[in-house]
This record gives sequence, C-alpha cells and structure tokens, in this order.
Amino acid sequence: MFACICHAVTEDQIGSAVDSGADTIDEVGCLTGAGTGCGTCHDRIEELIELRCGACPLAALQVA
Repeated sequence: MFACICHAVTEDQIGSAVDSGADTIDEVGCLTGAGTGCGTCHDRIEELIELRCGACPLAALQVA
C-alpha cells in the first residue's frame, strides 16, 4: 500500500528505510522521498516509524 502518494512510496519502502536506520520523517524522506511533497503522509510515516522502531535500541536513547 502507498504511504506517500506524491512520490509513490510504499509502506514496505518506508519500513526498509527504518530498518536501515531512519527514525525521523526527514531521514525517511532523504532515503525514499516520502513526506517531501504535500506532507499529508507525515502522520502515517510517524506511525510506521513507531511500529517498526518501537523496539529499536536507539529509540530509547533519543532525547526529546
């Protein structure tokens, strides 16, 4: 399923970007292009990051 219609980026592609270390919308955008158009997909990208990276060791080290 497409997560970003503007750049035809799928949820699987975003998942792969997260698996490669992307843990912000900007980083996912740099790797995939997702979220760099209209911005409508930002919420879904954040959800996918949280789902995929919720157990990532680095997620616990981030400071708000």
